[in-house]
Amino acid sequence: MTNQVLIVDDDKFIQKVLTKFLRDDYSISIVNNGEEALAHVKTNKPSIILLDVEMPGQNGYEVCDALKQNPDTKDIPVIFLSSKSSMRERMLGFEVGGDDYLVKPCSQELLLAKLSKLSEYIEQRNKLKTDIQHATNTTLEAMSSSAELGKIVRLIKRSYQISSIDKLASELNQILRELDLHAGVMFVYQGNNHFYSTHEEIVVPLEQELIAMMHEGNRIIDFGCRTQINFPRVALLMKNMPLEDRNRYGRIKDSMPFLLEAIDAKLKILSAEHAFKKQNEALEKVVYAVQITIKNVSHLFNFNQKDATAVMSQLNLDLSLQLNNLGLEEDQENFILDRVEQSSEELRAIMKKGGHIEESLEKVAILLDKINKDQNRIINESLSSKTEDIEDNSDDIELF
Repeated sequence: MTNQVLIVDDDKFIQKVLTKFLRDDYSISIVNNGEEALAHVKTNKPSIILLDVEMPGQNGYEVCDALKQNPDTKDIPVIFLSSKSSMRERMLGFEVGGDDYLVKPCSQELLLAKLSKLSEYIEQRNKLKTDIQHATNTTLEAMSSSAELGKIVRLIKRSYQISSIDKLASELNQILRELDLHAGVMFVYQGNNHFYSTHEEIVVPLEQELIAMMHEGNRIIDFGCRTQINFPRVALLMKNMPLEDRNRYGRIKDSMPFLLEAIDAKLKILSAEHAFKKQNEALEKVVYAVQITIKNVSHLFNFNQKDATAVMSQLNLDLSLQLNNLGLEEDQENFILDRVEQSSEELRAIMKKGGHIEESLEKVAILLDKINKDQNRIINESLSSKTEDIEDNSDDIELF
């Protein structure tokens, strides 16, 4: 409840009357004129001022105007005391910032009622100011949080286009710089640790060792103004955490794991893509080797088939010419010729089976070549989707 009242009046009788009316409920100070009032409020700010209008020197309106012009005293409620009750007098009081107007003489009940009502107003006003300040702080906090989260979402969106860890590190460091964070970053990629700095500095060996050692520890490690956040494929050491700003400190510790989890997933994808490319390169070599082998086998098979056919033909010819000179019976000659012909047919059948083997090998080569081309197409489509222009230079992400 308001309990400090300053009475500004040059009439001693009025001073005594007002003191009698208020002394049981309020702490009272009295001055005789406007100059004394202005001097008094510099060191002793009352809760309410009862201000006489008609005074020597500065009148009440002038004193009130001076109080309202001063940022230190403009919020002190003023009740004018006057023997005049005209509309004009009240309008003058309103124009200089008065809060109420009381005509002298007045009853104790009316004065106390006015003060009580004004006390309630003061409490409501102070509460409203507190609520407004709290709402303002909350709004600013939400705006800051939204802006920071917007930057993080922007990086996650842009990461879909990134095809190298150096580019990914560059984008991450850009966001960290925008958040005024000085940090060292470690990517675990292809079995090696890769270190980067937000301020394009070389990460010194001691810092590299420290980041790598803490990477084996908890998800979040705090020491002084430094915080390291760890994921399987990425570790971030922030070296200037805002200990003096607990709200921002909390926002950073809440948002960074969200960002690093996305970076970790992206590194996993890049590793898989790298392994996929290596596998595809190996498959290309296998397809090429199989194709060369089939060509060599086919050439050798055709060469051998021609040689075998020529040998059998020559054998048949030689036998036909020489059998007459051997003195064999006709049935013996026929038996030998039939047996040779049968062997020739069996050899041709064997050669034909060899041709089927060649066809099978060619089908294998065609299948491997198709698999290789399909893999190339998938890789090219995946990479081309990253190079499409997604215009996102910006902080256009609005979260509320």
